[in-house]
Amino acid sequence: MKALTPSQATVLRTVERCGTTVEAARQLHLTQSAISKIIARSEAALGVPVFDRSDGRLVLRTEAHGLMLALGNVEDEWRTLREAVTDLRSGRALPLRIASTPSIGQGLIAQAIRRLVTEYPQARIELIMGDAPTELSKGSADLGVMFSPRVTDDIALTPFAQASIIALVRQDDPLARYRSVSLPELRDRRLICFDREKSPLGWLIARAHEQAGLDYAPFMTVPYSISAAHLLARQGDVILIDSLLTQAQHFEGLVKLEVKPELPITICLMTVRSRPLTRLAACFVDILVGGQRAG
Repeated sequence: MKALTPSQATVLRTVERCGTTVEAARQLHLTQSAISKIIARSEAALGVPVFDRSDGRLVLRTEAHGLMLALGNVEDEWRTLREAVTDLRSGRALPLRIASTPSIGQGLIAQAIRRLVTEYPQARIELIMGDAPTELSKGSADLGVMFSPRVTDDIALTPFAQASIIALVRQDDPLARYRSVSLPELRDRRLICFDREKSPLGWLIARAHEQAGLDYAPFMTVPYSISAAHLLARQGDVILIDSLLTQAQHFEGLVKLEVKPELPITICLMTVRSRPLTRLAACFVDILVGGQRAG
């Protein structure tokens, strides 16, 4: 006996319910001729007749009742398999987990997610605000996006966008009258920014201070730019953060200054070399990286 295909099982079950090839064809959106051919091929594969023909109707043979019950189980299992595949393709089965810092998450990633859910409206997405290399390494994130990260050999980096370090001061600060500021001009200011050992941006700012012959001794250190932007307490304090944050969010009462010479930042996508991307993750990467390069 040759194996029946799931589509043949569906046709046999439908004919058994309907009793005629005409009604079965209507329900399955096939022609009557196609239904008849499938029945013939199925009976040839089984080596036994399944239906008796009587007065234009097809009646299930007594000995075929057990077969039809088994075919029902096959049809149910095949439907479950099709639904599982559909869930995988649509992104319903598992969430796409993206680890990032808040300023990137509120800007570049949010824009890419909006485009992704247009194409995959049923997709589940989890945005993780944390240390992206750590989240990737322990398997709690599928993708990571970060400024110039320091990573292990198993994590692949794809640079795809640029930003820069900027300064924020209060509106009543004398520096607010200018469009830019240099690090030597901030020598006597209280700096709120990043730790040189814990943050790639902190390391970048510390190196720029050293190249300018300055000590890097911030008054307060923070893990993220958005934290710094809410901590500016008095006139004279200066925040050094990434420029993406002010593109995604407005801070009332604060003025943005360019830092001269420019301190450029590279934004990188991170993936795990040993872990293949899901279809949803690959689509997100195309949107995020491809969109930035096209722009």
